[in-house]
Amino acid sequence: RRPQSGMLVATLLLSGSISGLNVHIESPAAARWARTQCGGPLGAADLPSLWAKHVSPTRVLPEYPRPMMVRCSALQGQQVDRTFGDASTWMSLNGLWEWEADAVPDGSPPPVGRNLSGAILVPFPVESCLSGVAPQSSRDVVQRMWYRLQLYITPGPPDTRTFVRFDAVDWQAAVWVNGNLSANHTGSSDRFSVDLTDAILAAARSTALQPPPGSTGCGPTRANQTCARVELLVSVYDPSDEGAQPNGKQRISAISSPGGDTYTPSSGIWQTVWLEQVPASHVDSVRIGADASGLVTACAKLVQGGTPVESVDYEVIVDGVVLAKATTPPGASVALRVPSPRLWSPASPTLYDLRVTAGGDTVLGYFGMRSFSVGRDDADGVVRPMLNGQPTFLAGWLDQSYWPDGLYTAPTDAALRSDLEAVSTFGYNTVRLHQKVNPERWYLHADQLGVLVLQDAIQKYGRATAATVPLFEADLLAMIQSRGNHPSIVQWTAFNEWDCWQAFTVPGHTVADVVALARAADWQNRPVDTDSGGAANAQPQGDVNDVHSYPYPAHPKPTTHKYAMVGEYGGIGAFIPGKEWVPSRCHAYKAVATPAEEASTYLEMARMLLNRTADISAAIYTQVRRARAAKRVLLRHPLRAHAPGARPRPVETEALAWRSLSPPLAEYRPCRTGPSALCEITDVELECDGFLNYDRSSKFDAPTTRAIAEANRALIASVKSRAHPMPALQAGGAPG
Repeated sequence: RRPQSGMLVATLLLSGSISGLNVHIESPAAARWARTQCGGPLGAADLPSLWAKHVSPTRVLPEYPRPMMVRCSALQGQQVDRTFGDASTWMSLNGLWEWEADAVPDGSPPPVGRNLSGAILVPFPVESCLSGVAPQSSRDVVQRMWYRLQLYITPGPPDTRTFVRFDAVDWQAAVWVNGNLSANHTGSSDRFSVDLTDAILAAARSTALQPPPGSTGCGPTRANQTCARVELLVSVYDPSDEGAQPNGKQRISAISSPGGDTYTPSSGIWQTVWLEQVPASHVDSVRIGADASGLVTACAKLVQGGTPVESVDYEVIVDGVVLAKATTPPGASVALRVPSPRLWSPASPTLYDLRVTAGGDTVLGYFGMRSFSVGRDDADGVVRPMLNGQPTFLAGWLDQSYWPDGLYTAPTDAALRSDLEAVSTFGYNTVRLHQKVNPERWYLHADQLGVLVLQDAIQKYGRATAATVPLFEADLLAMIQSRGNHPSIVQWTAFNEWDCWQAFTVPGHTVADVVALARAADWQNRPVDTDSGGAANAQPQGDVNDVHSYPYPAHPKPTTHKYAMVGEYGGIGAFIPGKEWVPSRCHAYKAVATPAEEASTYLEMARMLLNRTADISAAIYTQVRRARAAKRVLLRHPLRAHAPGARPRPVETEALAWRSLSPPLAEYRPCRTGPSALCEITDVELECDGFLNYDRSSKFDAPTTRAIAEANRALIASVKSRAHPMPALQAGGAPG
């Protein structure tokens, strides 16, 4: 149900204090919001995820959004909870905001001082069912829109600044504060900030911006404190796939014509909006690098806005113990040596804290000590990925990070983490994050859980022009600069298939230049995959020979400097009634009659990969291309896998067949696929190729999950086996 038009009934939904700065947020009444259908409008399906029931206007993603740099000035540098941060330094502005479409083609003047006609639940994209304002057809999509929120706020202490931070707005945003244009930003996935300090002080001096009679205003105030009204107006323009900008898998027509491998758009504010109070001179960002030798490098970028900062202190901490420390002048890098480092890996994802103090400001970052590179395996001379100096098999799946209720935005932090927890459940160690940059907390969870991440750049899917090039390069730099500290990210993917690399033809902006740009921007020197599955993969730059093939995995070869990877394969589909975005509208590249046959086919593919590990170093089970509506689910029923002409075998038999391979893996060397094999984690709209349904319910019983996990763990273990080749596997799955 949609909010009705007209004046909004206002209620104060949230209040708090940031270092003595009283804040009250005036939001639309909670009764004005209700989620809409979480399913394709063409049908009656309603598929909210398991966590949607925990979302309400008064509790929307309350977690601290910047875990890589937790500000903890009020606690004088003590360790703080990365889940909720130091409440004396920040406040979430997530919740109901006023909202309305902007019907003027080139944008209308800001609606200063008036209520907007609708209400939206921030930070869910406009088109999502949790926003409360989702369009019901493609012709109803809003490309220009307004958001409005009123705050009653007291000025902060002297020598402090107060910022509002937007963690992601898709795509162009302009922010007015009390009628004054204060910020412009272009880009779908990176944070931008607006300094509210001067506006708060001016409003506190203006009688016109005092709380109205009868209002609770800023609540209780101390002597000599004044209360100011601050109006935030945000204009957003997002042409989605109709614009020149990289937009990933978003497609406006997917609302009325779903299918294929592009999906409903995610316009507007889609990550947390929050207030933060900082010292006038403060830490703006920290770059961190750490390797397997125990060397840690860091450099804090400062804003010198008040009492000058003359030195910066760095401390490496683990389990509350300071292991190393140093002091540098502002702007200088520091190198610290950690004794007997505990290396970060999927088996042991150890994280160290890095405390940075600059004058009166202290922030707490973290890092994992690990190296990731491409080199030759000492055992056979084959080029492979090396984690901490050892050849590593990267077994995982494709993660598009779409949600049936929040689209780009997971409904809760637990939901965000759950996709990564599923990696180990199914025996994997890797995800390829496909054409999307996730919120920072997703990478925190990957860091904590020990999940290896192959991070795609966001593509312009099929409509790239010369105008796309500078926007793509800006997004690429923003991705690396904002996510580059995370130890879980081990590789960048510059281009995907034929999506947009053909537009990069001007000298200085060629495909080779983009790869060089990624290398130059990354202070951790990660490998770069030039083009996953497209013709630019044949160019000499880059570190991966990455091919796509459907349905069965191809057999690419490593080169003198590239490891071999099957970037996508699969496309097996069985239909699961009741779990389709639009009932009876899914299709498959390789249709199968039953979930049991689908699982049997998947295990057959896994056996093929296991027998090719002498060459291949990655294999990503994922969606089909060029299918109008693809359905490739694995199972949600007990598995009865069978070979043609053979009696069905229960899942327990398949699990035992894979389990029987594990003990010998420590004794003899199998043929190897190299470092990775990936499948898609969940269905997405009518592309139903995941291990989980789109609503994140499981398609598997416990024995089926164990069978798949055994197969995947065998692939991971294969790279460590050295003595003898793997025996051939019979069609039934047992060693020959």
